[in-house]
Amino acid sequence: MRRAISYWIYILFVLIFVSACGENKQHSSENVLNDFDSICQRGELRVLTLYSSTSYFIYRGEEMGYEYERIKQFADHYNLKTKVIVADNIKRLTEMLQKGEGDIIAYEMPIIGDAKNEWLYCGAENITHQVLIQLRKPKNEMVNDVVDLIGKDIYVEAGSKYEARIKNLNNELGGGIHIHHIEQDTVVTEELIEMVSTGEIPYTLADNNLAQLNRTYYNNIDIHLKVSFPQRASWAVNKHSKSLAHAINQWVKENHKSDSYRSISRRYFELSKTLPASAVLSIPKGQISIYDPLFKKYAKQIDWDWRILAAQAY
Repeated sequence: MRRAISYWIYILFVLIFVSACGENKQHSSENVLNDFDSICQRGELRVLTLYSSTSYFIYRGEEMGYEYERIKQFADHYNLKTKVIVADNIKRLTEMLQKGEGDIIAYEMPIIGDAKNEWLYCGAENITHQVLIQLRKPKNEMVNDVVDLIGKDIYVEAGSKYEARIKNLNNELGGGIHIHHIEQDTVVTEELIEMVSTGEIPYTLADNNLAQLNRTYYNNIDIHLKVSFPQRASWAVNKHSKSLAHAINQWVKENHKSDSYRSISRRYFELSKTLPASAVLSIPKGQISIYDPLFKKYAKQIDWDWRILAAQAY
């Protein structure tokens, strides 16, 4: 009898040990999966993002984008290669992060209570809000108050947060806004902004940072009217990637005031992407541009015709 009891105690001990090992192994794999040390050993940071002018895009074969350039600065600091993985939408972004298909979401994820249990927020925190995109006109001809939206035609992506916001605003005002739903596989927010600029549609909504960026391309749009409360947003990593989140937060803390870091914001959100007519091809009195004295001065150093140098600069 005593031997039988000892036998079952032994079996129970083995089962507990195997179970514990399995749990520890699973827990360990979750922690190591996107841990910063393992990323450094791998030598590559896998970046999850969306294809847009504020996050990531390819122009003339070159990878660009505000979020991309910031995360690349971080990767370069640690001598890591950057592998970009583009998702179709935000839902897919979070799924890929949870499955370990990427190390970080380099896209502004809204900071909301429920999501804090799913992943860790990290990096620079941005506070934005939604604005109305409209053509720039004399002030008395523009929409200057949300009440003035009653009777107006607003075009938004179907199923987007902009649609949700304009619906809520319409309810708050007691109805009257003409809401037009555009299917997402047909057109995206940035295309709607362009359509406002060209006069194809009268109004749309966008996040303030996206609106600021597109205003550098379309200087005839106005983005002054807020239509939502402020919303915090930042990057996100797997909830087990605490060391990666810490490394990113520390890097931002040490570099957010540096010239190279701040120049990214200035280049994307402040500098106009349209060529000022006064700077180039202003030809009174035979002048090619306002920089002609500089072209003439430095062309001599390389033995060029200064007009060739001007053409190259243009």
